[in-house]
Amino acid sequence: MQIGQKPLLECDRLLDRRGFVAALLAGGSLLAAGRARAMGAEGPSVQRLAFDIRRDGASIGGHRVAFRRDGDRLEVDIEIDIAVNLAFIPLFAYSHRNHEVWQDGRLVALDSRTDDDGSHYAVSARASGGGLRVIGNAGDLLVPPETLPTSYWNVRTVEQTQLLDTQQGGLLDVRPLLVGEERLDGGVAARRYRLAGDLNLDLWYSDAGEWLKIAFQARGADVSYDRRPPVAGGSGIAG
Repeated sequence: MQIGQKPLLECDRLLDRRGFVAALLAGGSLLAAGRARAMGAEGPSVQRLAFDIRRDGASIGGHRVAFRRDGDRLEVDIEIDIAVNLAFIPLFAYSHRNHEVWQDGRLVALDSRTDDDGSHYAVSARASGGGLRVIGNAGDLLVPPETLPTSYWNVRTVEQTQLLDTQQGGLLDVRPLLVGEERLDGGVAARRYRLAGDLNLDLWYSDAGEWLKIAFQARGADVSYDRRPPVAGGSGIAG
């Protein structure tokens, strides 16, 4: 993540800019249950997911995901908004919009737009021939058809060794590991996975494969998502 030129040197110490965006956007035995695998292909049971993004406990933004199903076609809209301030002085702003289309459990189209504190990025991907044609900052490339993006709602993310970077458009190499089972706040049972490599972060999913949490470090600061209560009805992006 490139925050841009700022007069305050404190800004550079607040965030690991590149690592922060990478974590937001990509050995060991993976014990994902059949129900979780099915959820990855079919989409979650809720229509919306919403998370508060926190840095060292302080709220800095939100991440929202909306799902719309039509037969075997699933459309996913993602919004990420972040603002970091120091003593009421704006230091950094970030927004990301991503629209995904899935057919029969496979990504067939993706369009993303990102404003990284004034630096703009765009990625477009379409199913083409035997793969997924991706155009973005990383260039024009053809990736395997089963490639998953770094949007994390799909539990099959923790079964991959490569993920499509939804901001830059390149492939990220990752090594997934099942850390174990634990209970989150409220007593929710979860499986915790760790991705290492080009991404370094932890992901939590329910036994049914619903995305519950993400956490990582950025320049010594702990960044995590606190999921808001799931919404079973309605449409569009959750607030």
